Amino acid sequence: MKIHFDISHIAHLNFFRNAIRQLNSEGHKVYLTVLDRGSLIAIAEREFPGYEIYKSGRHRGGIWSIIVEANICKFFNLSGFFLKIKPEVTLSCGGFVAGAVMKMAGRKNYQFDDDPERKNNVRLERLTSTMLYFPGVVEPRGNIRLYNGVKEWAYLSPRSFTPDPSVPAGYGLSPGSYFFVREVSRKTLNYMSQQKDPVIEAIIRATKGMQVLFSLESKGDRNLYPEEWIMLREPVSDIHSLIYYSRALISSGDSMAREACVLGVPAYYCGGRKMAVNDFLSSTGLFHDVNPGELAGSIDAASYDEAVRTRYRQRLEAEWDDITGLIIKLATVPNPEDL
Repeated sequence: MKIHFDISHIAHLNFFRNAIRQLNSEGHKVYLTVLDRGSLIAIAEREFPGYEIYKSGRHRGGIWSIIVEANICKFFNLSGFFLKIKPEVTLSCGGFVAGAVMKMAGRKNYQFDDDPERKNNVRLERLTSTMLYFPGVVEPRGNIRLYNGVKEWAYLSPRSFTPDPSVPAGYGLSPGSYFFVREVSRKTLNYMSQQKDPVIEAIIRATKGMQVLFSLESKGDRNLYPEEWIMLREPVSDIHSLIYYSRALISSGDSMAREACVLGVPAYYCGGRKMAVNDFLSSTGLFHDVNPGELAGSIDAASYDEAVRTRYRQRLEAEWDDITGLIIKLATVPNPEDL
């Protein structure tokens, strides 16, 4: 089969990674369209050597780039891609443009989302998708289906990911000795309204005197952070092992905070977005949605115990769905909606 995955975010690349590799190993022809966004194309080329990767559009931040380059231009680029390749099925995450092209072509497409707060986006996803999959944070209706878990589980469950304890040592760190900090760009629609300085100041104040490893999306902001902090340079070969062996993760963005949570790591999200999927994870006791001013007092409770983290992930493995298995079924079964 000709199977097309449309990827516009690093989290989406991670989400589909294991399914893409398995489908390719089974002899299917797998095509990737990737948005030119930060280091995303470089990461895709590193993760999937030998695959056919097409640039779908561009995302440079700001309203104009998001609307024109990342959506309108992307639509025409994907239309050309379809006429050339004619994939039999498309899978995408968090966007509707690829689905719109496939729907116009009369082909099946399956979309995933975990952000029902973007109501207009969800309406367009419902309109353009064969089926639209959410974690259990919405009511199933029409072509909306649910799975048990969160999208980060597709690539961070025990069957998909084994942490490597040697990775922190490459940065002069030992398990549980450091905090992992993630700072996202404020040039996306999700975080344009976020006040940068109060968040940065709160994180620096909360981690004073501690070892910090941090991932900075806007590298030009490096001078805003303490010199002794260790900044990662993308692409990072095993960022999830670095997260797993941290004492806790503090993030102004939501995606990496959820990754930490499903890994069993205390996650402190101070980005301010109110999301149903984050509320869903708060029941684990590891996902904390905190105001910047509350951060210093909150992280005192964070601790590292690998045995506790292992048992936590084993419990989720027993309770949550095999999301990669679901993706493969959608990509290969003629009428998976009838199953």
